[in-house]
Amino acid sequence: MTVTVTRKPGGITQLFNTETGRVTYKCKAESGFMLIEAFGGIVKFHQKGSIATVTGHITSLESCDVLKKGTPEYKEALSSIISAHKEFAQSVSDSYQKEIQELETELSGL
Repeated sequence: MTVTVTRKPGGITQLFNTETGRVTYKCKAESGFMLIEAFGGIVKFHQKGSIATVTGHITSLESCDVLKKGTPEYKEALSSIISAHKEFAQSVSDSYQKEIQELETELSGL
């Protein structure tokens, strides 16, 4: 069994089982939001360890709710997702910039 682990914005980790095709989203923070197409809306993770699972056409939620477009919380959740994505992108960019600088320093020393 091979599981691919990917860090996502907003304190969410994606685990993908290559054998079963099962995708699990697990909240690493106290709460989080993620737009997951299989659930048809924004999944609101209520606590650390909350899980949303997708296997084929089967979906399940543990300690989560789905916010549909048009519900009062949807706009706030979408804003939170945008913010988390911007922060995540900046963090990844900073990490790569640091790596590039270290490699350029190494190159100039050769």
